[in-house]
Parts: sequence; structure tokens; C-alpha cells
Amino acid sequence: MPQIYTWFWGVVVALGVAGVLGAESGRITPSDTGWLAITLKKQREKPPVWFSHRLHEEQRITCTQCHHQYQGRRNVWRQGQPVQKCESCHGLYWQDNRLDIKNAYHRQCKGCHVKLRQQKRRAGPIHCQECHRRG
Repeated sequence: MPQIYTWFWGVVVALGVAGVLGAESGRITPSDTGWLAITLKKQREKPPVWFSHRLHEEQRITCTQCHHQYQGRRNVWRQGQPVQKCESCHGLYWQDNRLDIKNAYHRQCKGCHVKLRQQKRRAGPIHCQECHRRG
């Protein structure tokens, strides 16, 4: 079960990041400020999440730890390929063995942070209010 959980969280972060980034000249380019708003096209129960692509790059997180395109159980996405929006595969509800968008984000982001903490390494937030905060 832990391996599936870790894999699943990896997918979610990738989807979250992939949904807000685009590819340019074979390289994924973060915004000028380094902060990207992750938003959903539905009424929110909590404030939106802000994500720093630049901070993750500085921590040497490889692109394929987040960005993905699975064929079977294998990630075939490579650096320089276009990044699809998360919503292109993940909808508002679980469908066709694909997580809904909310759980995809949570498992990817929070899952990675939990794993790092278990390894006694520096990690990002894991509690609701640490990610879901107002401006």
C-alpha cells in the first residue's frame, strides 16, 4: 500500500504543476514571480492554493517527479514535451480509474511532502491552512 500511495501522490503533484505551466523552447518556464495560482472551475470550499515552481526547481526536484503522461504504469513524459492541463485527464469526479482533480492535487503535493518528512528531510506544508490561504 505505501508504494501505491507514494506513486499516487507523485501523479497528483505532477498534474497540479502541469495544469498551470506551459512548455517554451523545450523548457518549462515558471512565472516571473515564481508563484502560480492553482484554480479549479468550480465553487471552492477553501481558498486557492499558491505554488512556487521556482522553489521546487531550487530543491532539485526533477520535472518527471511532477509532470507525467502515463502509459500503463510508466511515465513517458520527457522534459521539453508540452505540458497538458491537469483537467485534461482529471475531472471533478473519479472516472475511468483516474482520480478527481482535488484528490489528484492532494495526493501528489501532500504525498511528496509527507514522504520527505518521514525521511527526516525538509519538506513543504501538509496541513490545509498552510496551502489554502487567502492572498
